[in-house]
Amino acid sequence: MVKIEGGDVAGLTPRQLNRIAQAIDEDLELLEDFNRRVDRLERSGFSKRYEADIPNVIARMENVSFEGGDGPRLSFVAQVHSWIEDFSQDEIDAFILSYRIFSQRNDRLSIASLASIYDKVWMPPSARECFEDARNQLAEHLDSPATVTFPDGYMLVRTLVDVIIYGGLAHSNKQKAKIFDSWESSGVMGFMWADFMAYAKEAVETLKYMRGLNRAVIEALNTEGLRLEAVASPDA
Repeated sequence: MVKIEGGDVAGLTPRQLNRIAQAIDEDLELLEDFNRRVDRLERSGFSKRYEADIPNVIARMENVSFEGGDGPRLSFVAQVHSWIEDFSQDEIDAFILSYRIFSQRNDRLSIASLASIYDKVWMPPSARECFEDARNQLAEHLDSPATVTFPDGYMLVRTLVDVIIYGGLAHSNKQKAKIFDSWESSGVMGFMWADFMAYAKEAVETLKYMRGLNRAVIEALNTEGLRLEAVASPDA
């Protein structure tokens, strides 16, 4: 159990100190479970394959027709087929099944659940700041435009990831499943997968960084304990 110093000076009873220590121990256990899940994700075939490499998109154009324009400009229309070299659906499926745990807010091991722990009063401010920076950076990637654009505008990476996960793999949303099927039949799916993999690679790196933060917090509390000024109330 986490050692708490100065409880008598703060006027806390042994029972109150015990409640605080138990609550923190439960939070640390969740951090350890989160880390073990990241370990599992890191060992996945997808994570190993793209740890240093980037996916190679191959595209082929058929039924190409050219039209002359003003000056040196030339436009063409063609049917496009694109795919990822050495694409493994099994690796993608296994990755998404693990990733969904971190992305679903109601999951015990989600990033959102982790954020609630880093927001507690006993958490070192420096660790909280580092966690929020990493979380915000990942959110910024999700809110950035995807590579593929459409006549009516661009699509966010967040939308692309959502369609692939809940329309392509889980088929839990009929509308997203229809969108995913339209992407596959359009010939641009290779570019969609490239955007998804780029985000997935950054997500893995972010999760590994959070794992390192968790380890540092756990080690600090287990070795140094909790100083009195870090405790704001018995309900912390």
